[in-house]
Amino acid sequence: MTHARSRTWLTILSRTMLLVAVVVNVLAAQREIDWSRRPVLLITMGQGDEVFEKFGHNAIAVWDDAAGQPLAYNWGMFDFDQPNFLGRFLTGDTKYWMQPFTMAQTLDQYQRLNRTVTVQEIQLTPTQKAKLVALLADNAREENKFYRYDYYRDNCSTRARDAIDAVTGGAIKRAMTAQPGQGSYRWHTRRLLAYSDPLYFGAEMVLGVDADAPLSGWQEAFLPQSLSESFRRIELPAAEGLPARPLVLPIDTLFRAPRDAEPRAVSLKLGMSFVIGVLLALVLAGLGRLGRVGAFVAMAGWSLTAAILGSMLLLAWFATQHMFMANNPTVALLNPVWLVGIVAAVMVLRGGVSRGMRSVLRWLLVVAVIGTAGAVLLGHAGSALELALLVLPSHAAVAYLADRNRRAEPMGARA
Repeated sequence: MTHARSRTWLTILSRTMLLVAVVVNVLAAQREIDWSRRPVLLITMGQGDEVFEKFGHNAIAVWDDAAGQPLAYNWGMFDFDQPNFLGRFLTGDTKYWMQPFTMAQTLDQYQRLNRTVTVQEIQLTPTQKAKLVALLADNAREENKFYRYDYYRDNCSTRARDAIDAVTGGAIKRAMTAQPGQGSYRWHTRRLLAYSDPLYFGAEMVLGVDADAPLSGWQEAFLPQSLSESFRRIELPAAEGLPARPLVLPIDTLFRAPRDAEPRAVSLKLGMSFVIGVLLALVLAGLGRLGRVGAFVAMAGWSLTAAILGSMLLLAWFATQHMFMANNPTVALLNPVWLVGIVAAVMVLRGGVSRGMRSVLRWLLVVAVIGTAGAVLLGHAGSALELALLVLPSHAAVAYLADRNRRAEPMGARA
């Protein structure tokens, strides 16, 4: 019994000593890592062909001894096949995640997508690099890698920005908040979606007034290209034997895609809005002149469109987590009350539109004009005028057709 007990204790002791040895070796290996020789890179990818690629992309790369090359930590992962992806997307609850890939995999992928790839070495201290590696590894853990994506406030670029800010003790945020940004969230969205008229006007319609607020450099870093440019203007103080220095070294282009550069500015599409708005109104008025059935089709079709779009705007405002779709003055132009236009259209088929219904349609037109004027006075002239020129002519056409197909009033009654 004594001999067996001794063997048990010897086994426990030997295993404990082995565990201690392993821990000591790991700690020693950590201490022996020369972080000054381990580069940290900001990788910036240019535009692609898909709409979700038009805003660019980025990642942070750190050296990985096992891979023998940098690992690029990418916060832009999503999957269209996720359960209820469309529903989550529409309600602003899209699940993205972070995943590391080797530098070779990353470069190969974006070359195949014909997207420019540039890198900037971030000049962190050895201690900051060690903290960053630990932070990225922890973020990549299964229980930590998922996050709720927000186009403007929490995306691949803001996550990369925040990681560098965390290991520099908030120095990045202090510097970038002091930098004035360019434009607003809406302005950048216009600029990057101007290639597609439906996407451009769709964004103009759904974005509320909060998207018009001027941006600081910190906020503008939701765009990978803006983050890259902001990093070039930041200086880090002397620390750990390193002198005061720029945050990043000059850009190195790994692959330049043969495609047009992203637009640096954008003009409002007021002329296009006016032409489309007037043409659509003329089509509606022309249908109305074909007889009562034509007037019904024109009035009901446009009123249903305005009501559906208005309902979508209200749902986006009150029933989703898309905060930049709230406080939207476009609901004065497009709203569910336009369903009364369908009632007016039915009246056309049944003898004519009553005086009361004609008054309702006129008041809807007045509300739309007042809403547009209010948005202009509050500093949201661009989108308000574009949408007004697009929508108001058709509203006026519906009111005109209702008046043209009025119900016959008794002699002496006022129309």
